Amino acid sequence: MKRCMVLAALLMMILTPLLARAQSPSVKIAYIDLQKVMIESEKGKEARKSLSDELERRKKELSDKQGDLQKMKDTLEKQVAMITPEARAEKEKQYQTRLKDYQRITNDYQTELQQRDQEYTQKILKDLEELIKTLGENEKYTLILEKTQGGILFASPSIDITDKVIAAYNEWSKRKPAAPKK
Repeated sequence: MKRCMVLAALLMMILTPLLARAQSPSVKIAYIDLQKVMIESEKGKEARKSLSDELERRKKELSDKQGDLQKMKDTLEKQVAMITPEARAEKEKQYQTRLKDYQRITNDYQTELQQRDQEYTQKILKDLEELIKTLGENEKYTLILEKTQGGILFASPSIDITDKVIAAYNEWSKRKPAAPKK
């Protein structure tokens, strides 16, 4: 009798989790590496190229301004012995003014490029949010996590849907009408 009770209890312990699992809906979990999507998607590449082109254009402008400043400084140093102290003070004041303008422009360019980078990133993330929600609903995912922000320390590569999202986003962005450029 005691053996039957132990056997029944053992069977209950084994079968209870199996019965509970059979009654609950299946759980489907996946994760996405949004950094990879931002780097490898066509829209992400376009945004990086646009920012890179703008950065190069701005670097050239700043280089030209820096060259002008250097010429002004060199001229001032050569003339220091030949001009009056008042004229020297005036030229130094002009140089300092132009140097401050150069520094202000440099900071403005950096701020503007950072702002544009954030705008591109936010637009892409907004599009991705919509796409991932649709993908999750269509493919019956219970949970989709972001790899780096979700605190995932380990996950099987078999549940990584990043490449699927990149492909879907590239297709989606081709079908979506392009927004007018500013």
